[in-house]
Amino acid sequence: MHWAQRSIVVTIGLVMAATARPAHAYEFWVRAQSIGQAYQLRDYRLVGPDLFQGRRRYTQMLALRITDVGDLAATRRRQRLPDRGVTIGWQSYLRLDHDFGSFSSGRIALAPAVRRDAIDVIPELAESVAALDLLYGHVMVEGIADDRVHVNLGRMLLDDGWGTFGVDGITVRGELPLPVAIDVAGGLRVRARSPLGLSTFELDGTSGAGCQEYVEGPTPGTGTWKLIDRDRRINNARLASDLEVCPQRDMRQPTLGVALSTLHTRRWGAQVGYRRTWSDTVGLIDDPSRFDFPDTGLYPDELGQAPASGVNEERLYARAHAVLRAGAFTLSPYANARFSLLHAAFDRADTGVRVKRGKHAVEPSVEYFLPTFDGDSIFNAFSVEPTTDARLGYTFDGTVRMRASAWLRRYAHGDATSSYAGGADAGLDHPLGRRSRARVDLLWDDGYGGRRVGGSSEAGWRPRDWVWVRGRVIVLGVRPDDDRARYVTSSAVASSSLQLADALALHIVGEVDVDKPHDVQGRIIGVLDFSFTPEL
Repeated sequence: MHWAQRSIVVTIGLVMAATARPAHAYEFWVRAQSIGQAYQLRDYRLVGPDLFQGRRRYTQMLALRITDVGDLAATRRRQRLPDRGVTIGWQSYLRLDHDFGSFSSGRIALAPAVRRDAIDVIPELAESVAALDLLYGHVMVEGIADDRVHVNLGRMLLDDGWGTFGVDGITVRGELPLPVAIDVAGGLRVRARSPLGLSTFELDGTSGAGCQEYVEGPTPGTGTWKLIDRDRRINNARLASDLEVCPQRDMRQPTLGVALSTLHTRRWGAQVGYRRTWSDTVGLIDDPSRFDFPDTGLYPDELGQAPASGVNEERLYARAHAVLRAGAFTLSPYANARFSLLHAAFDRADTGVRVKRGKHAVEPSVEYFLPTFDGDSIFNAFSVEPTTDARLGYTFDGTVRMRASAWLRRYAHGDATSSYAGGADAGLDHPLGRRSRARVDLLWDDGYGGRRVGGSSEAGWRPRDWVWVRGRVIVLGVRPDDDRARYVTSSAVASSSLQLADALALHIVGEVDVDKPHDVQGRIIGVLDFSFTPEL
């Protein structure tokens, strides 16, 4: 986000704060955290010593929730009216992220005589160099039409069950006369280029640098894809000067979604939904005569074949669950599926049942996953291998907590062959007294992709009411299924929490990792928590 845009946002906030009326009945909930990190990343070199890049990160997070804006509910209570009617609220989550280390502020050598700022080669680094992100922030209007309609306006997080994404717009939830609710959402998908936006919400497979444009040839269809460069001709061999330019990421992405859900059903529930996101096609990005042959746009369009807009994602999804009683057993079956209309394929599906008796629970399940990407992504041109998992899990939720699971995974290759992998893990969490706990976890994973065998142990101790001390050790043996050498990786983590005052605590975490490929690596993290809730 440009500094001019940030100045406008700050100015609007100050004006709103200066003109706001006293909030006599407002209820506030605030949570704040300050996090500092110091660690190094290793850059491997074929010639010469490896390079270590430092990261020095400071992150400030602020969550805010305000209820009963305008004193509407308070006024009804004072007038002894029924506690029904419209109420207005606000909730938001703001994050400031700053990295002043050499990793993001340094330069990258792209050629023997060419060095570029790291932030130009990898634009996503700008989010941690100096970023002010609004993860969500919206007005909530509830209680409309006798509490049958709810409206949210602003930046919201939506979830279809398999992933969360951000939308700048409006959502409306209405309860129909039938035991069914309809949810409608519309607006613009949040992108890295959105005001106070972040790349985390970008659709999968969309690059932020090194983007290419189609450079026309002497006849239609003879052109080539080249790095975008707005100030050279095609016969100029020097490096592109617009490596960080990616016009398709600047386009707005309108999105529309609708879902139907069951209401007031005791033993079962279901939901069906539809979501579509699209964007305009990038046309000319500079002078059409800058190349040897007239430029017709970012994409091939010599014959007018480039559409005015394209679909980024279009999906249908359905979910169902139930809770059944069979004597002393409680059965909770579920089934979920998502279909990508853009790829004409199911990309997510799972089904299973959780069987519980007392403190014991068993859950067999089957899951299917096919990676899908943004409609603009080059990844769609490559073969992607879907996987199918068969899993069996067990948990015991008593004074001693136990869990165990086993799985078998099938990889379906493009040549109609299959590969398999499988494994198991188990864990035990046991209190050693009123002020201490210990936990042990084991893992075994073998088959396609290699073998991983290891475990971890951790312990926590509370010597005083205001002090917590924790430690964890992890050891994992790795055997790749190719010619790479075997190795053992180990990690030790020590942490402590100090309660400085009511709802104020300082968390300190230190980590050291040792293995043959990476040698020794370390990291220190400090968290100042302004809304601390002591552990039970």
